[in-house]
Amino acid sequence: MNSQRSPPTYPQLLTFALFGKDVEYRAAIGNWILGTNLFNTNPILAVNNSFKIINTPHFFEEDSVHPDQDIIDLMARSYPGPNLFILAVDSENSQEENVVAQISKLQEIFGQQVTEHVFIILPDIESLQSLLHLKQIFNIHLAVANENLASECKTWCFGRHSFLYDYKNYSERVVRRRRTALMKITVNSLSDGPPLPHYERAGLDAMTPSTPQYGLSASAGDTFQNHACNGANEVTDTMINIILLGLTGTGKSASANTILTAGYPKIDPEQLFRSEASSMPITKQCEAKIIQKPFKRQVRLVDTPDFFNEEVKNCQAQVEACKRFCQQGPCVVLLVLQLGRITDSEKEIIQKLENKLGWRIRDSTTVLLTHGEDLKGSLEKYINACGALKNIVAMCNNRYHLFNNSSKDSKQVTELIKKIPNFKKKKKSLMSLVFDALQLED
Repeated sequence: MNSQRSPPTYPQLLTFALFGKDVEYRAAIGNWILGTNLFNTNPILAVNNSFKIINTPHFFEEDSVHPDQDIIDLMARSYPGPNLFILAVDSENSQEENVVAQISKLQEIFGQQVTEHVFIILPDIESLQSLLHLKQIFNIHLAVANENLASECKTWCFGRHSFLYDYKNYSERVVRRRRTALMKITVNSLSDGPPLPHYERAGLDAMTPSTPQYGLSASAGDTFQNHACNGANEVTDTMINIILLGLTGTGKSASANTILTAGYPKIDPEQLFRSEASSMPITKQCEAKIIQKPFKRQVRLVDTPDFFNEEVKNCQAQVEACKRFCQQGPCVVLLVLQLGRITDSEKEIIQKLENKLGWRIRDSTTVLLTHGEDLKGSLEKYINACGALKNIVAMCNNRYHLFNNSSKDSKQVTELIKKIPNFKKKKKSLMSLVFDALQLED
């Protein structure tokens, strides 16, 4: 893998369409990729933090009752196209003529170029050796089933564009209409009933996100929702995520509270993020609060621990939690730095966070400086005089703001909102673990 390649501009799920004649073998492949046993129940769709896998239980059945509907549903769920077509070939169907027949059916339906995205997973090395010549004939990828399939799939997808349907056999309008219908079913299912399951069972049309549902709490005078640790599954058309990142002691939690109190000045102190002056990390896990004031739209405000502090236990789990928040809708980052204290470890903080999170945060980051009460003179002159800070700000397209967290002046928050990139542009939310980031048209 080329270490000089820039990370992706947004954390995205890889979408796989899973095919295969044998139900149990197909389930085993799905489980290996996901690292769970979700496919033991033969779901139509299953997801984790990295992959969305669409199962096709009737695809190669000659007596399928609704073959065209099966194809349209696959196209709708994976719109505008999957990253991989995974063909799970079990030992009973690994003869060359059977494998070629399955490849040919994929080509017949999706076009000749589909083979560039076909990943055939075989049961043993003998099958691989006997079918290896198909790699040159069809321009496909072959591998033997193993517990490292997730890593192999990621590696093979790296740097490749996803497959795009050509709609020669099926109308794009029909596919998009079906996708819209599936989305509406999902939105309706989110608005009522008990906590949602984390996969879609065969026979159901409702696509549901995999993140767990957490308890809500709200003070009497201020309405917002409070979520701890791994995530929240609320989905709205205007939800945006604001993630505060930075090292211990920079003022992330205090800044989050400044934002909270700007919209909710009478907030119960128990509803604030925990914040106190300390050289040791106070925030040990990701915590989110869903608010509307003063943003005039629904915002998920996420406080995070110091991902580089050895005192933070299960650090990687918190990194994954942060990534899940970013996958649940449009995401902007506030990189919190303390005015007058740029440490050696912060000089390359952007690159370190991008490596940690796996996506290019600088395109959606605003540098938030704290301890504004200590500033003497112009902030712009101060930044230009500090080479390390100037470089960090430049990486973020010169977006920066200053907070005095001891002040109750809400104007500093409204001014920050104006500087957040694309904040006023209302985007459709990403149903992170279910839908792609593409906006739908009527």
